[in-house]
Amino acid sequence: MSATAADASPPEAPVGLTGLLAETLAVQCLGTTAILIVPALAPLIAPDLGVPTSMVGYQISLLYVAGMFASVIAGALVTRFGPCRISQTAMGLHATSCALASIPSLWSMLAATLVGGFAYGLINPSASDLLMRHSPPARRNLIFSFKQTGVPLGGVVAGLAGPQIALPFGWPAALLAVAGGCLVVAALSQIGRARLDSHRLRGQMRLFSLGALRLVVATPALRWIAASSFFFSSMQLCAITFLVVLLVEDLGFSLVEAGALLAAVQVGGAVGRVLWGQVADMVGDGLAVLFGIALVMAAASATIMFATPAWPPEITASLFIVLGLSAVGWNGVYLSEVARQAPAGLVSAVTGASMFFTFTGVVFGPVIFSEMHNATGTYVGSYGFLTALALAGALMVAINRWTRGA
Repeated sequence: MSATAADASPPEAPVGLTGLLAETLAVQCLGTTAILIVPALAPLIAPDLGVPTSMVGYQISLLYVAGMFASVIAGALVTRFGPCRISQTAMGLHATSCALASIPSLWSMLAATLVGGFAYGLINPSASDLLMRHSPPARRNLIFSFKQTGVPLGGVVAGLAGPQIALPFGWPAALLAVAGGCLVVAALSQIGRARLDSHRLRGQMRLFSLGALRLVVATPALRWIAASSFFFSSMQLCAITFLVVLLVEDLGFSLVEAGALLAAVQVGGAVGRVLWGQVADMVGDGLAVLFGIALVMAAASATIMFATPAWPPEITASLFIVLGLSAVGWNGVYLSEVARQAPAGLVSAVTGASMFFTFTGVVFGPVIFSEMHNATGTYVGSYGFLTALALAGALMVAINRWTRGA
C-alpha cells in the first residue's frame, strides 16, 4: 500500500531523541492550543457571534469531521512529503485557521474550524512515524506519552494565556497570538528536516485509500483498541470543551478562575501522560494501565454529577484535576499500544486509521453532550453521559486484552 511504504524502508542513522521530542512536542502543543482557544474563550466569543455558548460543542464536532478526513489521507501524505514536512504544513494551516477565527463572523469561524480540523488530523500520524523510527522499544510508552503531553500543555496555554490576552486586548488578539506561535514552530522545524524526511518517496501516490481502515476493522485486536479511543476521546473532549462554561454557569466561577482551573486540569493530564507511560513501561502491560485509567475516569465523572456552587472550591478543583489525570492522560499509552500492535511497516497508516475512530468519538460526543445540556439545563447533570463513555472504553480495552490473549 503506497500510503505506508515509507514505514518499511531501512532504518536511518540515529537521530537525536531530545531534539525530535522537542519538535513533536511543540507541534502537538501549538496544534492543541489552536483548536482549544475558541472553547476557552467561548463566553467572550459567543455573544459577538450571536450564538449561545453551548454551540461550542457543534464547533468542536465539525472541527473533528475535518480531522477524520485528514487522518485517512495522512499516511499517504507522510509517505510522499515526509513526516517533518507534514508537521510544518499542519502548523501553517493552524496559523491560517486562527487568523480566520479572529474575524468576528460565523462564516469565517466555519472556515477556520474546517481548516483547523484538517491540520489537527495530520499531527499524530506524522509524529508516530518519527517516534516509531527513532525511539528505543523499552522506552516507547514513555516517549509517546511525553510527546502527548503537548495536548494538555496546549490546553494550559489556551486556558491561561487566552483570557489574559483576550480581556485587555480583545479575543481576536489571543487568536492572532496563537497563529504567530504556529508560524514560529513551523519555521524552527525546518532545522534537520532534510534528514528526518530522507525516507520519503518522491514518486506517485494514491492519496485516498481505505486499506488501512479495512485492516483495522478486520483485525480484532486493532478493532477493539481503536473502538476504545472512540469513547475515550469523546470523554476527553466533552470534559475539556465544556469545562469553562460549566464552571462559570453552573458552579459560579469567574472566567479567569475557570481558565486557571482548565490550565490545572491540563497540567494534571500532562503529569498523567508521563506517569501512565512510565507505569506501562515498568509493568510491561499498557492495556492493563489503560483499563485502570478508564476506571478513574468513570469514578471522577460520576462524582462531578453531584457538584454544586456550595462545594468548597478546593474540593471542586481537586476533583477536576483527578479527571484531568485520567481523561486527559490516556493518549500516550493508547498510541504506543496502537504502534505496538500494528503490523510491521504499517505504523503511520494504522495510526491514521485508528485516529479516524478517535476523531469520530470527538465528533459525536460534544454534540450529544450539548443536547443533554439542553435537556437537563445543567452541564454537571450531563456528566452521567461521560461516566458511561468511560465504562464503555474500559470494556473495549478488556475485550482487546482478551482477544490478544494478554
